[in-house]
Amino acid sequence: MKTFFLLCLGSLTLFAQRPASPGANLIERLNRMSPAQRNKVLDRMPADRRQGLERRIKNLNNIDPEARAILKKDYDSFQQLPPEQQSELRKTLRQIADLPEDRRRLVRGAIHNLRQHPVEMQQRRIGSRVFQERFNEDERKLVVDALAVLPQQTVPQTAQEQPTKAEH
Repeated sequence: MKTFFLLCLGSLTLFAQRPASPGANLIERLNRMSPAQRNKVLDRMPADRRQGLERRIKNLNNIDPEARAILKKDYDSFQQLPPEQQSELRKTLRQIADLPEDRRRLVRGAIHNLRQHPVEMQQRRIGSRVFQERFNEDERKLVVDALAVLPQQTVPQTAQEQPTKAEH
């Protein structure tokens, strides 16, 4: 459960990349290559870019198939957005990434949990006293902005049965 939750939070960072950054398509393409083919392509890249891609391939291979399917669905949904919405979502997700780690985890957790619910329930929870006290105005805006663009996410029933504090 913890791994699944961390994966879903991590999937948000794919969208925060600059448009010129290597996306999921490049990672998938490299991952499908034989090790010799992949090394040949990676050898032509600057060392820092190669290391980043190798790290992301390793992370992708550590994800269970169900979670990988969710990540791919999110990425495909992102690719279908108009460029302006992609840009706005990237900006929002970069702002989330710039938060102190403890606040970043809370904000990402809230986004993850709220995406599992219909819009009406999301709005009720965002308007709740607990949510208003847990997040400052800027953090609430980041959550709302992300939810406005990200697709609703369904998770296995076993994961839905264990709500966290961040979703109240």
